[in-house]
Parts: sequence; C-alpha cells; structure tokens
Amino acid sequence: MGGQRAAWYRLTRKQRGVVVAAMGLALVGLVLALTVNPALGAMVIAVAALVIIFTQIVAPPD
Repeated sequence: MGGQRAAWYRLTRKQRGVVVAAMGLALVGLVLALTVNPALGAMVIAVAALVIIFTQIVAPPD
C-alpha cells in the first residue's frame, strides 16, 4: 500500500484529475455493464483503464 500511495503523490495535479475522471468513467462502465449491456460496459471500462495507463506512460511526472 505504501508504494501505491507514493505513486499517487508523484503524479501532478493535472494527472490526478485525469485519473479520477477515468475512474468515474469506469464506474459508469460498471453501471452500464450491470444494467444495459455487458459488452458496452466492458468497452467503457477498457477505455477508462487505457486512459489511466497512458496518463502515467505518455505524461510521466516531472
């Protein structure tokens, strides 16, 4: 847990905002998967996961 906490604080404020927004998108995907269509929800969750990954890879913290 300590390593995860340290990784979170190494992100810039803008990156943290993007990660929080992507987590919200993943939550929307979960709701879609449970209520509307599992495939659509899974696609939305996958996009959210890719956004989080690329936020940390493409724009690494200073």
